[in-house]
Formats: sequence, structure tokens, C-alpha cells
Amino acid sequence: MADKEIVIDHELIRNPQTITQIQERIFNEHGVDMHKHEVNELIDDHDAGKRILKVKNKKYFIMGGTK
Repeated sequence: MADKEIVIDHELIRNPQTITQIQERIFNEHGVDMHKHEVNELIDDHDAGKRILKVKNKKYFIMGGTK
């Protein structure tokens, strides 16, 4: 499976109070879940004002054990 590339404007994630909700929405728009997919690479391009995320298109699940 190929990695997905997600590009986010720095303006959208400038506020630390809303960054999580905005990133969750953007990930969902690209068909991935930020809590289940692994980010392989994160690049902040300050000249262009963009954050580039390379997300592995593979889900990871945490299974609970038995008592």
C-alpha cells in the first residue's frame, strides 16, 4: 500500500486549542484516521506555510486482553 500525502496550511493549525479537531477532520477527508494510521514523515515547509504528512495507508488496531 502506498503512503498518502496530506498537505495542511499552517494557518489552519496555528491555534493549539483547535489543532486536533482540524487535523482529525482533514485526515477523515483523506480517508484515514489519525488515531489508527501511522504517520511516516512530517515536514513543516515554513517558506510555503504548509505541513506535509506522509501517512501509511495501513490500519493498526489495539486488541484488549482477557482477564
